[in-house]
Amino acid sequence: MAVKDGRLASNPAHGLNLPKVHKASKRYLTHEQVRDLSAAVDVIGRGMYLGHSNGYGLRAKVLAYCGLRWGEASGLRVQDIDFVRGRLEVQHTVVEIDGLQIEGQPKDYEARSIPVPASILADLRVLVDGRQGGEPVLAAARGGWLRGRVFRRGWLDAAAEQVGIAGLTPHELRHTAASLAISAGANVKAVQRMLGHASAAVTLDVYSDLFDSDLDAVSSALDQLIVQKSGASNRSLDQDP
Repeated sequence: MAVKDGRLASNPAHGLNLPKVHKASKRYLTHEQVRDLSAAVDVIGRGMYLGHSNGYGLRAKVLAYCGLRWGEASGLRVQDIDFVRGRLEVQHTVVEIDGLQIEGQPKDYEARSIPVPASILADLRVLVDGRQGGEPVLAAARGGWLRGRVFRRGWLDAAAEQVGIAGLTPHELRHTAASLAISAGANVKAVQRMLGHASAAVTLDVYSDLFDSDLDAVSSALDQLIVQKSGASNRSLDQDP
């Protein structure tokens, strides 16, 4: 930009070798950890709001099983739940900028239809019963869009520490969704669509460690073929006159 604005004649950093970027290891929760986390969030929420947790425990489950970004989960409206197909339609986002919550629409490839486990869909049906289509699904205690920092400081941080996963972030629940989907047998294209990545290549790059078991499957399948073909070859040789 400085060169473009005429402030510098040339870029002094041009041609320098940048240091290698080391990927941070990701933390993936198990089904049991998600269950315990959700329960802890609900208990904390009921304690703060006189028995009404406003679906905060359910929010943790939605993040962990549907892979929504925080802004997508915050911007989810009642009308975005398709109870017939069992899907969440990602059509809105709410992002906090300088303390203001800005409503918007996701990028084209981020707007998507996400499958929802039936048990979570049933809980969502109870939560939104009687609400209008444009209202937030997972709203703040006093209504409106729930802020990410409020959710973390109010419920998530304490609940995560209580169940032994201190420091957990909402984005780690998105990582967890990818992990649980892959462990359930989802292929990379399905995970890409669920997470709203621009391409399957992005999904493979971000979650390459989750597909390590596929390499084991390749070696196992090759070994079976080796044994089969070797056996067939030996039988053929034995039958030669």
